[in-house]
Amino acid sequence: MASEGIPDRDALSAMKVSELRQLCSDHGFLVSGKKHELVDRLLGLEASPVETPKVVTESKSRDIDDAIDKLIARVSGDEPAEPEPEPEPEPEPEEVIIEAEIVEAEIAEPEEPEPEEDPWFSGVIPNEATDEVFLDEVDDEEPSMIITLPSVDGLKENWQAISAIVVVVLLVGAIAFYLVQQDPAFTARPLRYGDQMDFTITETTIEITGDEMIGILRDITTPTLDEVCDELRATVSGGTGSILIRNGGIGDISHPLDAELIGAVNAHDAHGREHLTAEQTVTHNLAIDLQGKIRDEGTCTNTGWIKEDNSLISTSKSWRDITSKSTIRTDTDLSFTDPDNVRTDARAVAFGSVGLGSLGTLSPLLIFPLTPIELHEFFGDTPLTEGLSSVKASGLMDWTWTVQGEINTAMHGLVTHVSISEEGLAGCVGHVNIDIHVKRGNPWPVKQMVDILLDKEGGEDCSLEGLISDYLLDLPDGTLVVNAVITETSSNFGLTPVHWDKAYAGSPGSGEDIPNSQQHWEEAMPDESSLREFNLETAVDCLMTNHSSSDAAEALESAGYIWQATYSANEWNMSWVDDDENAGWVVLRVKDSGCILAEQREYDEGTVSWDRNEIPETLTLGLMEERVLDPLRYPELNQFIGDGSGWEPSVSYGYLLATTSVDVLSLDMVTAAGMRSWEDSGRDNTVGFAIDAETGRMVGWYHTSLPSN
Repeated sequence: MASEGIPDRDALSAMKVSELRQLCSDHGFLVSGKKHELVDRLLGLEASPVETPKVVTESKSRDIDDAIDKLIARVSGDEPAEPEPEPEPEPEPEEVIIEAEIVEAEIAEPEEPEPEEDPWFSGVIPNEATDEVFLDEVDDEEPSMIITLPSVDGLKENWQAISAIVVVVLLVGAIAFYLVQQDPAFTARPLRYGDQMDFTITETTIEITGDEMIGILRDITTPTLDEVCDELRATVSGGTGSILIRNGGIGDISHPLDAELIGAVNAHDAHGREHLTAEQTVTHNLAIDLQGKIRDEGTCTNTGWIKEDNSLISTSKSWRDITSKSTIRTDTDLSFTDPDNVRTDARAVAFGSVGLGSLGTLSPLLIFPLTPIELHEFFGDTPLTEGLSSVKASGLMDWTWTVQGEINTAMHGLVTHVSISEEGLAGCVGHVNIDIHVKRGNPWPVKQMVDILLDKEGGEDCSLEGLISDYLLDLPDGTLVVNAVITETSSNFGLTPVHWDKAYAGSPGSGEDIPNSQQHWEEAMPDESSLREFNLETAVDCLMTNHSSSDAAEALESAGYIWQATYSANEWNMSWVDDDENAGWVVLRVKDSGCILAEQREYDEGTVSWDRNEIPETLTLGLMEERVLDPLRYPELNQFIGDGSGWEPSVSYGYLLATTSVDVLSLDMVTAAGMRSWEDSGRDNTVGFAIDAETGRMVGWYHTSLPSN
């Protein structure tokens, strides 16, 4: 019997398949099957349950032919109407449900398909049975777009931090689809170990105006851009790239009980603990032409500057925990070579994803629009069809995406065009527009076109004060315009899906190997080092005993404290502030059994402020140095800073209390940091690292290598 409110057969036959399925869903019926089956179901007529398995078994090859015919008809615009079937006897409701589940299990859930037989990759149109899904099983949750705002970090001598220069890094997901009969739609599949895509980079330019904005690239590529000012244009005259999900081996898994999770890779987190992760590698090899204005005796002029045939090579690896899917570490290598063969190398390792881009803190602006979007990460299993549009709000960012429909391209065949734009944050600082072409079976877009404008003064209808403090921090003055196009050239796909959401035996427990022995400050941050005889407690005692009349000693006697201190080669450089907000610094050097006051000076008035109540409890410098010098905890950093029994002699190590400095990074309130500089084979090398002094969490470290002057 037909349910109440359902039209007659003629009216149902005139409806589209998508409308019939929606009507079935509204009345609690199954939505699988062809048009005539949907009509019969709505009229209360079903095929005999005894006959159905036979129909399913015999119809697979015929359905493939039908799907090909329908595709040709859809492209040509001459799609035939579906034939009208004869009614069939009414089955028992219980048998209908069991029968539909058998069809779904047999056709929609193939086990480990071989690549050459998988229509998602081979280009063969899937058979009609693949379309059979339950609409009430589709996740209605809206997709989320992730924007990460990274900072370009570095540490100067004496651990004065450079102010953060923040750029918007686009890490967007993309569109997921289902194939629903004539309606072009499909779901983006999750990543597999071994997935790889190669791509070209064309039609890509970066235009920067404003000296503050140019300073981002100038600081990274010194000495190549040292004299560039006010205007800079970079054009990618040619480029290639690739993205790969590594298929790890049994040797990449340390815990024997996790051997079944082969494909995953062990990686260290911010505390030096091991996780099982999915390892992703993104590479770029770009030929870049540069032009702009240059300085003349310190003054920016209208003199034109052109430097063609520069080369930028980048390799960025990131590791995401398979259980939490959170990024625990990103490791980026950059090499910039100018036409005179002057090469600048940089490596940045960032732990976690908060405040850091997918390419690490030292990634130049030439790279961030050129990373392919991971489709399933953004849209998951959300089904989209032509014309579907949605808005996703995230803080001040409102992302609008629209499925434009299918197009037939010469390079990639039939693809679906999706437009994404940001209409919240863009009202304040410009715009972000992305167009992507997605193809069935590819976990990344086969073409991605990016149009970005950043301008702090470009907004009219927003409060920049709150925006900058909460989202953009210290976005530099100036304008950034980026246009980029990446196009897939080849792809290879793995067989084993990444083990997302899988618990594993080797996973660190909550709080495991995280120090919690924080201490209260007196005159300075607790040190208690067993590696350095002249630790901070010894230095303060020597200052108070042997140099009690110094301004520094008098400040510490009157509720003052040391807000910054650096140890190097048996001497301490200590910056102090008293309760009247007078400030200065001293250098204490070991001599015989005591110390000498080698140097002392005062800071300008207003350099720092005094506030003991804002000083948190912290770990000791000694505990953190033991952890950072552990060769198993941070092995790649340790090779630069350790000598097997302690610090390499040229390393400087200390801390900075951020509440008292006006020129600091937006890191943690108290940051422990280390740095080493040395010359090797005609190149000047620098290594630096920063640690959250309250938790012992490594924030990140970097290594630069420049030609010696």
